[in-house]
Amino acid sequence: MKTILRILFVVAGIMLFSMYSSYQDKNSEKIMNEEGTLQSIESEEQLVPEVIEEGVTKLIGEPKGKLLEQFGEPIRKDLSSYGYTWWIYPISNESYFQAGVKDDKIVTLFAIGKGINVKPYTLGQNLQDIYAITPLQSEITVVNNNGNYKFELSEQDMNQKALVKINDDTYAQLYLDRFTGTLMGIRYLDSEILILQHPYQVVYTGEKINDIKPSSSEWELIEEGNEKQIIDMTNIIRKVYEKPALSWNEEVAEVARGHSTDMFKESYFSHESPTYGTLGDRLDKAAILYLSAGENIAAQYTDGADSVMGWLNSPGHREALLDEEFTHLGVGVHQKYYTQNFVKFR
Repeated sequence: MKTILRILFVVAGIMLFSMYSSYQDKNSEKIMNEEGTLQSIESEEQLVPEVIEEGVTKLIGEPKGKLLEQFGEPIRKDLSSYGYTWWIYPISNESYFQAGVKDDKIVTLFAIGKGINVKPYTLGQNLQDIYAITPLQSEITVVNNNGNYKFELSEQDMNQKALVKINDDTYAQLYLDRFTGTLMGIRYLDSEILILQHPYQVVYTGEKINDIKPSSSEWELIEEGNEKQIIDMTNIIRKVYEKPALSWNEEVAEVARGHSTDMFKESYFSHESPTYGTLGDRLDKAAILYLSAGENIAAQYTDGADSVMGWLNSPGHREALLDEEFTHLGVGVHQKYYTQNFVKFR
């Protein structure tokens, strides 16, 4: 018997949209809680962009052999928490994309930076040009064999992660940099993956959306992949904005992992651990000597890419992402808890 249900991500939404960013040095501590002021986008009927005949967009639904033909073997393959495997392709130090492969078929793509053909859009494209291609809607309904799923986008979604229907089985999430008014990243995905991830509030009739539940060993691989993707994308963003790349530091990453794990196990979301204290306390305990340090945290985001795009659109997090003073980064992920620790060593 079919049911009508509404999913309200109350707890997840609080953590999703209430991220924090902190900076610390040996003499002072400053914690910023920034959500920003968003503007609504008026729209009428959504227009479906022209048929895609080139670029990575046309790969959705194609066999994985198309990836090999066009780009060769990936530098690595990262497991996701949604049943597909990310094939990672860093094209250059300012161009990066990853393709999700499930059952030998390409089901999703994520691209960031410059120079990748993501038609009908262009990375770096301004909002006015995007609106000319596709007026944006706050509600989009996806229909498949399991039911009807109506996604309801908030004002923040519309301004930072708009959803567009490309064709009958391909959708695009437009990751907008609200500070520059440009398209920083884009995710293409088929209807099955969109419904599985349900990254927006959704009302549906039909079968319940059942989340995939990875095993503990699978989570370890997923977490490792998200950590690598986060530093890759962080450095792409820094390159786009002409900032020096950050080097990975495993000792700092261990501190970040500890904090993500602690937040998960103790069910809290804060820079200050009830047990292990502040970022400064945790770095000191690990005997890490630093001149300055910063921390970004996020929880309940779809994946590493989603969290990085969220940080970019929050003033405090953006400051850490683009700070020229920091030289090293450690990333720690535990399931859907994400921590970035930035440092400048002594």
